[in-house]
Amino acid sequence: VMADDVKVLEKTIDAKSFSKLVLDVPVGEINVKVSKGTDISLVVALEPDDDWLGRSSDLSDAEISIRDDGSTLKLKVDLEDDDDVEQTWTVTMPADMAVSLNLGVGSVEIDDLTSDINVDLGVGEIDIDVDTSLFDSIKLDAGVGDTSIKGGKGRYERDQVLVTSSSQLHGQGKKELEANVGVGDIEVRDNQ
Repeated sequence: VMADDVKVLEKTIDAKSFSKLVLDVPVGEINVKVSKGTDISLVVALEPDDDWLGRSSDLSDAEISIRDDGSTLKLKVDLEDDDDVEQTWTVTMPADMAVSLNLGVGSVEIDDLTSDINVDLGVGEIDIDVDTSLFDSIKLDAGVGDTSIKGGKGRYERDQVLVTSSSQLHGQGKKELEANVGVGDIEVRDNQ
Protein backbone atom coordinates (compact mmCIF):
# COMPACT_ATOMS: atom_id res chain seq x y z
CA VAL A 1 0.00 0.00 0.00
CA MET A 2 1.47 3.31 -1.09
CA ALA A 3 1.10 6.29 1.21
CA ASP A 4 -0.62 9.45 -0.03
CA ASP A 5 2.61 11.43 -0.07
CA VAL A 6 4.39 9.09 -2.50
CA LYS A 7 5.20 10.75 -5.82
CA VAL A 8 5.92 8.66 -8.91
CA LEU A 9 8.04 9.99 -11.76
CA GLU A 10 8.13 8.19 -15.10
CA LYS A 11 10.31 8.79 -18.13
CA THR A 12 11.37 6.99 -21.29
CA ILE A 13 14.66 7.93 -22.93
CA ASP A 14 15.91 6.83 -26.34
CA ALA A 15 19.29 5.31 -25.45
CA LYS A 16 20.63 4.64 -28.96
CA SER A 17 23.36 7.30 -28.68
CA PHE A 18 24.52 6.32 -25.17
CA SER A 19 26.92 3.57 -24.14
CA LYS A 20 26.75 4.09 -20.36
CA LEU A 21 24.12 4.92 -17.73
CA VAL A 22 25.11 6.56 -14.43
CA LEU A 23 22.63 6.79 -11.53
CA ASP A 24 23.11 8.71 -8.27
CA VAL A 25 20.65 7.92 -5.47
CA PRO A 26 21.14 8.94 -1.80
CA VAL A 27 18.64 6.57 -0.14
CA GLY A 28 16.45 3.82 -1.57
CA GLU A 29 16.42 0.93 -4.01
CA ILE A 30 17.64 0.48 -7.56
CA ASN A 31 16.25 -2.40 -9.65
CA VAL A 32 17.78 -2.84 -13.10
CA LYS A 33 16.12 -5.09 -15.67
CA VAL A 34 16.72 -5.67 -19.37
CA SER A 35 14.53 -4.28 -22.15
CA LYS A 36 14.20 -5.63 -25.67
CA GLY A 37 14.53 -2.29 -27.48
CA THR A 38 16.90 0.69 -27.32
CA ASP A 39 14.88 2.69 -24.80
CA ILE A 40 15.59 3.24 -21.14
CA SER A 41 12.38 3.24 -19.16
CA LEU A 42 12.35 4.75 -15.65
CA VAL A 43 9.83 4.58 -12.85
CA VAL A 44 10.91 6.38 -9.69
CA ALA A 45 8.77 6.30 -6.55
CA LEU A 46 9.64 9.01 -4.02
CA GLU A 47 8.59 8.55 -0.41
CA PRO A 48 9.51 11.22 2.14
CA ASP A 49 10.53 10.38 5.69
CA ASP A 50 8.92 12.61 8.29
CA ASP A 51 11.34 14.78 10.24
CA TRP A 52 11.19 14.92 14.06
CA LEU A 53 8.36 17.47 13.87
CA GLY A 54 6.31 15.17 11.66
CA ARG A 55 6.84 17.28 8.54
CA SER A 56 7.80 15.54 5.35
CA SER A 57 9.87 16.84 2.45
CA ASP A 58 8.16 18.81 -0.30
CA LEU A 59 8.13 16.66 -3.45
CA SER A 60 6.03 18.96 -5.60
CA ASP A 61 8.91 20.11 -7.83
CA ALA A 62 10.85 16.83 -7.82
CA GLU A 63 11.91 15.74 -11.28
CA ILE A 64 14.38 13.41 -12.95
CA SER A 65 17.49 15.34 -13.90
CA ILE A 66 19.14 14.17 -17.13
CA ARG A 67 22.73 15.11 -17.92
CA ASP A 68 24.11 14.03 -21.25
CA ASP A 69 27.87 13.67 -21.16
CA GLY A 70 28.45 12.64 -24.76
CA SER A 71 28.12 8.85 -24.64
CA THR A 72 27.23 8.81 -20.92
CA LEU A 73 23.73 9.44 -19.60
CA LYS A 74 23.64 10.68 -15.97
CA LEU A 75 20.38 10.52 -14.05
CA LYS A 76 19.27 11.58 -10.59
CA VAL A 77 16.23 13.11 -8.93
CA ASP A 78 16.53 16.84 -8.24
CA LEU A 79 15.34 17.40 -4.69
CA GLU A 80 16.15 20.04 -2.13
CA ASP A 81 16.50 17.63 0.78
CA ASP A 82 17.17 14.29 -0.88
CA ASP A 83 18.55 12.50 2.22
CA ASP A 84 15.04 12.51 3.72
CA VAL A 85 13.37 10.97 0.68
CA GLU A 86 13.51 7.27 -0.16
CA GLN A 87 13.82 6.75 -3.91
CA THR A 88 12.81 3.45 -5.51
CA TRP A 89 14.15 3.28 -9.06
CA THR A 90 12.97 0.66 -11.54
CA VAL A 91 15.18 0.91 -14.62
CA THR A 92 14.56 -1.13 -17.75
CA MET A 93 17.44 -0.72 -20.19
CA PRO A 94 19.31 -2.34 -23.08
CA ALA A 95 21.34 -5.36 -21.89
CA ASP A 96 24.56 -4.24 -23.55
CA MET A 97 24.67 -0.74 -22.05
CA ALA A 98 27.27 -0.21 -19.31
CA VAL A 99 25.94 0.90 -15.94
CA SER A 100 27.41 2.73 -12.96
CA LEU A 101 25.22 2.94 -9.85
CA ASN A 102 26.01 5.07 -6.79
CA LEU A 103 23.74 4.59 -3.79
CA GLY A 104 24.18 5.88 -0.24
CA VAL A 105 21.88 3.58 1.72
CA GLY A 106 19.60 0.84 0.40
CA SER A 107 19.64 -2.06 -2.02
CA VAL A 108 20.60 -2.74 -5.62
CA GLU A 109 19.28 -5.56 -7.79
CA ILE A 110 20.55 -6.17 -11.33
CA ASP A 111 19.28 -8.90 -13.67
CA ASP A 112 20.62 -10.10 -17.03
CA LEU A 113 22.88 -7.19 -18.06
CA THR A 114 25.61 -8.19 -20.52
CA SER A 115 27.71 -5.05 -20.11
CA ASP A 116 30.27 -3.49 -17.75
CA ILE A 117 28.70 -3.07 -14.30
CA ASN A 118 29.95 -0.85 -11.49
CA VAL A 119 28.07 -0.49 -8.19
CA ASP A 120 29.08 1.64 -5.22
CA LEU A 121 26.91 1.35 -2.11
CA GLY A 122 27.48 2.88 1.31
CA VAL A 123 25.21 0.69 3.42
CA GLY A 124 22.95 -2.12 2.22
CA GLU A 125 22.72 -5.09 -0.09
CA ILE A 126 23.69 -5.79 -3.71
CA ASP A 127 22.24 -8.75 -5.69
CA ILE A 128 23.38 -9.33 -9.26
CA ASP A 129 22.20 -12.15 -11.57
CA VAL A 130 24.25 -12.32 -14.79
CA ASP A 131 25.92 -14.73 -17.20
CA THR A 132 29.33 -14.71 -15.50
CA SER A 133 31.02 -16.16 -18.62
CA LEU A 134 30.70 -12.71 -20.26
CA PHE A 135 33.04 -11.17 -17.68
CA ASP A 136 36.83 -11.00 -17.66
CA SER A 137 36.81 -10.00 -14.00
CA ILE A 138 34.24 -9.85 -11.23
CA LYS A 139 35.46 -8.03 -8.10
CA LEU A 140 33.37 -7.67 -4.96
CA ASP A 141 34.44 -5.83 -1.79
CA ALA A 142 32.62 -5.36 1.52
CA GLY A 143 34.16 -3.21 4.26
CA VAL A 144 31.93 -4.82 6.86
CA GLY A 145 29.90 -7.72 5.52
CA ASP A 146 30.00 -10.67 3.16
CA THR A 147 30.67 -11.21 -0.54
CA SER A 148 29.97 -14.28 -2.65
CA ILE A 149 29.95 -15.41 -6.28
CA LYS A 150 27.68 -18.41 -6.89
CA GLY A 151 28.31 -20.50 -9.99
CA GLY A 152 30.37 -19.45 -12.96
CA LYS A 153 33.59 -20.72 -14.50
CA GLY A 154 37.04 -19.29 -13.95
CA ARG A 155 39.54 -18.72 -11.16
CA TYR A 156 37.66 -17.89 -7.96
CA GLU A 157 39.29 -16.22 -4.96
CA ARG A 158 37.71 -15.19 -1.69
CA ASP A 159 39.34 -13.39 1.24
CA GLN A 160 37.75 -12.81 4.59
CA VAL A 161 39.66 -10.87 7.25
CA LEU A 162 37.71 -10.22 10.44
CA VAL A 163 34.68 -8.28 9.16
CA THR A 164 36.05 -7.50 5.67
CA SER A 165 35.27 -9.70 2.69
CA SER A 166 36.33 -9.72 -0.95
CA SER A 167 35.58 -12.14 -3.78
CA GLN A 168 36.99 -12.27 -7.30
CA LEU A 169 36.30 -14.34 -10.37
CA HIS A 170 38.69 -14.21 -13.30
CA GLY A 171 36.98 -15.50 -16.42
CA GLN A 172 37.24 -15.59 -20.20
CA GLY A 173 34.80 -12.79 -21.07
CA LYS A 174 35.44 -9.19 -22.04
CA LYS A 175 33.25 -7.25 -19.58
CA GLU A 176 34.03 -6.10 -16.04
CA LEU A 177 31.85 -6.21 -12.95
CA GLU A 178 32.88 -4.35 -9.83
CA ALA A 179 30.74 -3.91 -6.72
CA ASN A 180 31.70 -2.28 -3.42
CA VAL A 181 29.73 -1.85 -0.21
CA GLY A 182 30.87 -0.10 2.97
CA VAL A 183 28.57 -2.06 5.27
CA GLY A 184 26.46 -4.90 3.87
CA ASP A 185 26.48 -7.93 1.59
CA ILE A 186 27.10 -8.55 -2.10
CA GLU A 187 26.03 -11.64 -3.99
CA VAL A 188 26.62 -12.36 -7.67
CA ARG A 189 24.82 -15.38 -9.13
CA ASP A 190 25.48 -17.03 -12.48
CA ASN A 191 22.12 -17.20 -14.26
CA GLN A 192 23.12 -19.70 -16.94
